[in-house]
Amino acid sequence: MARKSSKTAHVMNLLAGEDSESSKEEAAKENLAARQTSDSTEKIRELTDSNQPPSPPTPISIIDMSSSAPDPVAELIREQLEEAEGAEHTPEPETLPLGREAEPDTPKILIPSFQYLNVMEHIVKNAASEYMDKFDVCNCDRCTADVTALALSHLPPKYIVAENSTASPLLNFYSTRYSQQVVVELTKACSTVKGNPHH
Repeated sequence: MARKSSKTAHVMNLLAGEDSESSKEEAAKENLAARQTSDSTEKIRELTDSNQPPSPPTPISIIDMSSSAPDPVAELIREQLEEAEGAEHTPEPETLPLGREAEPDTPKILIPSFQYLNVMEHIVKNAASEYMDKFDVCNCDRCTADVTALALSHLPPKYIVAENSTASPLLNFYSTRYSQQVVVELTKACSTVKGNPHH
């Protein structure tokens, strides 16, 4: 059976009609025993607390802004923002022209595997000097640019997307396909520039 506490014993004694003085003495003895037990428990706690390593500091609430301790989350966010701002202000690396190797001490820049090309521009640039010679048009840089620009202004643009390795065969295919239109426009451009040179 469970041990009776002092209050329970007192109530039982009253109900049973026993002497109240004997119950008071019993209650006093039980109170003394309880105090001694609690005192010894406190001493044990003090001894175990002194032997254990110090407990980690309590975490700081993000909402509590009155604390002067640094917030590690805020520091991390601040560092990431500073890095992002630094990355925005750094100049972009220049891409190298095709066929040219990067210097050994600089990192290599990857060239995209796909490119878009204007077929008409490629055809006109390759054929412009040939037709300028046929029509006795000046071959200076200004006249060459005028003939090319005038011919391209009257030709519809034809863009293709090709891998770097397949660009040349595709341009050759389209050169034969659109050669008649290019010849007509180059002939008109050569006669116009020959009559009104800008140099």
